[in-house]
Amino acid sequence: MGKNVYTRSGLSIEQTDSCCTANSGCVTPPVYSPEDIIAECIFTDKVYDAILIREEADQCKTVFFDIPDNVPEGTEIINATITCSVKPNGGSSGVVIEPKINSINGHGCPSAPTPIGSGADRIPLDFIDTSECDAEGRGTPIVVDQEIDVYGEVLITISGTASLPNGNTRDFTVKKVVRIDDFMIKRFARLCIPSTFAAQKPYLTEFCAVLCDAILPLGLDSLEIVNRDGNLALKANLVLLFCIVCEKKIIVPVQLCVLSTGFCQPEEQEGGLCVEFPRLFPEQVNVRIIGEE
Repeated sequence: MGKNVYTRSGLSIEQTDSCCTANSGCVTPPVYSPEDIIAECIFTDKVYDAILIREEADQCKTVFFDIPDNVPEGTEIINATITCSVKPNGGSSGVVIEPKINSINGHGCPSAPTPIGSGADRIPLDFIDTSECDAEGRGTPIVVDQEIDVYGEVLITISGTASLPNGNTRDFTVKKVVRIDDFMIKRFARLCIPSTFAAQKPYLTEFCAVLCDAILPLGLDSLEIVNRDGNLALKANLVLLFCIVCEKKIIVPVQLCVLSTGFCQPEEQEGGLCVEFPRLFPEQVNVRIIGEE
């Protein structure tokens, strides 16, 4: 999300753009011809069905930030930029999302989810009887009852400019790790699965992500320098908005014939004393088969 920048004239959104250009190692040929393209058989996972779920949740928080000694009492905040980070940094443990499947078609899952990396789990669906819809050559619907637990900490950062009582201005930056109130989202999702009677079984996978936005509901009036236990602090009345997205997929292993222009070849970085390096992948030794017209 962009940074929320508050001034006396209102709220504006500041976007930062630090970009780069990636190199996938694949070169697109200017002209496609049978001399450049070969057919390959790959064994991979196919997305059979998918659904995207978006949720929002908000919490009101009053947060006290320690301020520098050179920002005295009576100082007025004239602009502020506020960010909310859900990542584990700056002493924060970060925000954790834990999807939990309660039942599928009213039945509990007979086997525990298997982690497959990238924060996703695999749930086998071989316990679903698909024979009725198999006979019609169609998919079988399933209803997934689940909960999404969200908990953890966020790092709130406020950077701004203060107008001192003597008329001078001073920039400041304050940070605070804030523990969020644990919350749970309950959702139902309807998906379609293929036959479970083949050797390769379909399975359900899901992954989620969350962003946090820290909002000053009254603009700069939500910020105040106060005396707290004999020490000056920046009091912020915040609304923490959590934007959550989860994608559920029905995955089935398949063999696909794909058209390929060859292996990926990432850009090489020269240097060192070696004149030869080992190969990472074997040479392509398949015989090219060209179909009849």
